[in-house]
Amino acid sequence: MDITELIRLTLSMGLPCCLLALGVFLTFRILDFADMTAEGSLLIGGAACALMITKNVPPIIATFVGMLAGGVCGFITGFLNRVLKIPKLLSGIITMTASGSIALLLFGLANGRIFASEINGIDNSKTIFGFLDPKVFHGWQQIMVVAVIVAIVLAVAYFFFGTEYGMAIRATGINEKMAKSQGINTTVTTIICVSISNALIGLAGALIAQIDSGMNAQGATGYLVVGLASILIGETLFGKRSFKNSLISISLGSILYFAIIMLATQVFKMPTDLTKLLYAILIALALCLPMIKQAILKQKTKKKKEAE
Repeated sequence: MDITELIRLTLSMGLPCCLLALGVFLTFRILDFADMTAEGSLLIGGAACALMITKNVPPIIATFVGMLAGGVCGFITGFLNRVLKIPKLLSGIITMTASGSIALLLFGLANGRIFASEINGIDNSKTIFGFLDPKVFHGWQQIMVVAVIVAIVLAVAYFFFGTEYGMAIRATGINEKMAKSQGINTTVTTIICVSISNALIGLAGALIAQIDSGMNAQGATGYLVVGLASILIGETLFGKRSFKNSLISISLGSILYFAIIMLATQVFKMPTDLTKLLYAILIALALCLPMIKQAILKQKTKKKKEAE
């Protein structure tokens, strides 16, 4: 495989996952909410979008429905935690578990029966990429469309979390007691942030379903790890000095993550059965990167002092 094709495959997989990483970032970093809903939201977003496309719904509306479906998953998780007082981790697990059965029902509706495990063979002309030249459909034009969508979402996220309400959400994550003392309804801000987070993940699922021309019940497995690894790699290598810097870092981290995956599977021919092992190794390394970076800096400082 030549370098151009490797870059194309990396971007086609990494760019949609920038939205996944952003969604995970909002709960884990901004809100300090251990949300496990991600895989369920991604699956539901892809399934809902694919179902709409099979029913000849305009692709933009179908993509929005996928995004909305992910947001509903997030709302349920937030409601379970803040209103019904179920622990954060368990709330996400409940929603993620339920989403599996709902996805099977959506797949069934698309296939003309009650339940099914997948939707395949979506007509490319019916997706948001349908206006592209079919001869280059799987080429760089498709990547440019996804890149524009990701750029718009990042810009909107940067603007929103700089507004008064966005700052209220960030204050809730930093110090909830202080936020309450300032008159912020932390229950509402938490539910809204978790909903936005999962809406972005649902949007990622909708884009993935259209890129892959389908979705299956196992299509979202492991993506929570992808989101976490993207955040850790991006923050370690590119920094987190400001909110804007964090947005850029996690996006670059997502692309770099898939670059490593593509190198391992396509260049070094790692068996696909070992992919999950590679995921685990990558996230373990990502967790160790800050310590490694700090050790290297200490070593450099020590050598500098000795030289003086």
